[in-house]
Amino acid sequence: MKRFAGKYFSFILLLAGIIGLIIPYPGDYAPYFILLLLFTIIFASSFRFKFNKEIIFNNSRKAIIFTFLRFIIIPLISYYLISFISEFYAFALFFLLIIPSAVAAPPVTALLTKNINLSLLILILSSIISVITIPLFIPLFSDNVSDVHPQKLFITLFFAIILPFMLHLPFRKNEKINTLINNNLSLITVFCVSMIMLLAISGNKQFVFDNPDSVLIFGIISLVLFLGLYTFGWFIIPKQSYSNRVNYSISSGLNNIGLAISLSAIYLPPILTVFCIVAQITWIISLIPVRLAITKIYSSKNF
Repeated sequence: MKRFAGKYFSFILLLAGIIGLIIPYPGDYAPYFILLLLFTIIFASSFRFKFNKEIIFNNSRKAIIFTFLRFIIIPLISYYLISFISEFYAFALFFLLIIPSAVAAPPVTALLTKNINLSLLILILSSIISVITIPLFIPLFSDNVSDVHPQKLFITLFFAIILPFMLHLPFRKNEKINTLINNNLSLITVFCVSMIMLLAISGNKQFVFDNPDSVLIFGIISLVLFLGLYTFGWFIIPKQSYSNRVNYSISSGLNNIGLAISLSAIYLPPILTVFCIVAQITWIISLIPVRLAITKIYSSKNF
């Protein structure tokens, strides 16, 4: 079952989206159920983290520099540049850019290179700083969320990111629990992400039906964004090894889109939730050419 879930992840996600367009919206508590699903993903994924002082010490400087550039500087620059064209797209892209790296980034990196140390550190660092940057930046840069207090966003992010990681620690040394969760992580992740997709689309299906042209534009823009982020990660820090470039590239483009959907469903206007839902689809699509390109680079240069 877990192999099926991992192999047909994209198909399952698409099916969840179609079901979301058909079923009635579960109600006002759906966004909080989405948050609970995200909590579950972070909790289960935390068992994959491997703590090693030597790894942290040798890679901390690189990870800090990259995290600062990718998750703070680039979002701010993009917002101010795009705001001259469109306030909506300036904030929508800014919102996606400040979302931390996805828990899927290290496993995907592992498919392309053996060394995933940088990817793990970037995941941890970007997740920690997002608990500060998101509550600070969202009320500051969006006129549509003036009633959202930073404290509420901080509590939500603490529940979604920090708390599940903390709660997994007592169970980490239990071999049975550790093995059970690690062996079924792909199944847990696919189920939770699919349910997030289903619930989010169900709550915004009317907008999708009424604005197919906007949905198409959202898809094109978010696809260009993700491809640009993978490229940014590959080239931003010069004179790096193939392994480091892969770590940077995947950590840059593969962000926690489930968190973006959860936060937008709770705090942001419905149109931004739809933008994040569409971005979840292009998030998956964009990874296909990136993996092919990186594999080709590896083969041609014989790293």
